[in-house]
Amino acid sequence: MYNKGLFANWVPKPVQLLLIVFFLLPILVISGVYTGNLSYMSGDLGTNNEWLVFANYAGIVGMGVSMPVIFRFKMAFHTKYLMLRTFLILALLSFAIGTTDSNFVIVACSFFIGFFKMFAMMEVVLPTMFIISPTGNRPKFYSIFYPLAIIIPQVAGYLLTKVGFFTFWQNASFIMAMIMLVCALLATIFMHNQRYDRKVPLYYIDWMGMFVYATVFLAMAYFIAFAKQQNYFRSDAIVTATFIVIIGIIIFQMRQKLIKRPFVDFRALNKYNVIHGVMMLFMLGFLLAGSSLQSRITRGVLGFSTITDNSYNLWMIPGIIVASAFSLLWLTKEKSIKTYIIIGFTAFMFYYVCMYFLISPNVSYNQLIFPNVIRGFAMTILFIGIWLYALSNLSVDAMLGVAAILIITRTMLGPGVWSVLLNYIDGFYQVESLNNIAGKMDASAYSKSTAMQLYRNVKINTLINATQRLYGFMILMASVILVYITFLNFEGLGKRKLISFRKRFRRKNKQSGEEDDFQLEEEVGVNAEIEVQKTEAESISGAAI
Repeated sequence: MYNKGLFANWVPKPVQLLLIVFFLLPILVISGVYTGNLSYMSGDLGTNNEWLVFANYAGIVGMGVSMPVIFRFKMAFHTKYLMLRTFLILALLSFAIGTTDSNFVIVACSFFIGFFKMFAMMEVVLPTMFIISPTGNRPKFYSIFYPLAIIIPQVAGYLLTKVGFFTFWQNASFIMAMIMLVCALLATIFMHNQRYDRKVPLYYIDWMGMFVYATVFLAMAYFIAFAKQQNYFRSDAIVTATFIVIIGIIIFQMRQKLIKRPFVDFRALNKYNVIHGVMMLFMLGFLLAGSSLQSRITRGVLGFSTITDNSYNLWMIPGIIVASAFSLLWLTKEKSIKTYIIIGFTAFMFYYVCMYFLISPNVSYNQLIFPNVIRGFAMTILFIGIWLYALSNLSVDAMLGVAAILIITRTMLGPGVWSVLLNYIDGFYQVESLNNIAGKMDASAYSKSTAMQLYRNVKINTLINATQRLYGFMILMASVILVYITFLNFEGLGKRKLISFRKRFRRKNKQSGEEDDFQLEEEVGVNAEIEVQKTEAESISGAAI
């Protein structure tokens, strides 16, 4: 007997709803590394900050690696079996991070937390989707769920940062481990022990392809995290990582042609909407990477604490809520997705314009609130719009494979690659600014105390000038992105398919009369079932943002 729900039949509906919410919140939050605690972790462990950035990226890679196989695991195991073990594994990994001082253990645990959290995410997102949109309306679900999936980690990240600041950073991992154990206990009591659907064996999974796929992206993550610290290609480690990426891609492409069921089918990447969806996510990564420039001003110039700096993430929430309401009004009425995405990129550019003119040593906390509201609005619009566009007109299997690429592109490759580029450009800007400000100063003409005060002022002005030039560069690049999107054909693919369907329908109607009506009804039923499966796959993949 199959049961597509999560809980046993004796559990009342209000209790089921409460349990879904209780499961969903920690699943969205749990991570190997909580970015607000990075400075505390690196200081306490006595390690380079790059190792923790690498661990954060490893978690993202783990999420991308799990995407192509999560449905097979769901079909292979009972719901309680899968959820119970997932919660226990996540608790064990979080506890391991809180008790270790090894960089390799933190990176490995972060990878597996990202990998296993998607199995729990899969189980919880499906009922959430049908609660929010019983008819399977993807725009409605995206407009409500995605803002929640952004707000919850922002609030939790701020609270965990306060925990790390007032106590120890390890307590954040211990708290999440305890919550996972509570979730495991609730799963044992309330979840049913029935299958979701017919059993599917796991031997169809391309395990070697999974290993190569994970190795390639972990090597990319290492390159992105350590490129500046290792002085780019002057480092043997960076050259080795680059070599692994190139050889791994070649091996993976060869396996694509040799085996029947490859781990990820890259043929779907040839579709017009997928190509440009990946490109837009990569360019969105550029704008997201530039968001970190704000911390250079708030902490490096204004001297704000980590908690105060992270509180700006909370000011994104009003913008996220406005974006949710705007998305419901825009997308549910089937208005132009192209205009919708252009609005998102324009809002992001406006955020950088505001920051360009606000930068100064005397900027106040309150003056930076409005730009962060705009940033929250823009980010939500683009997460929803690009994801909807990129995953349209795909089969279920192709959608999960493409989503694996999109997750890593949006969260790691885009921001990471552009961060490496921005750091490289920033080095030239700071040296040039320093020469312009202090090139004609003679330190011997000042007393030691006066010279140190001058050094501090020069350093602050150098940082401000370089950051302002980077903001100007971001504005120019955002303008280029808008020009690129303006020339894209967002609607053409769907219209051609609609016209083709109408022609076939009219031709069949003329030839077969009433018999065609029966066949059409059957086709509509099959298509409806496929559409539900696609909606489930898309909702799971999108939840990873």
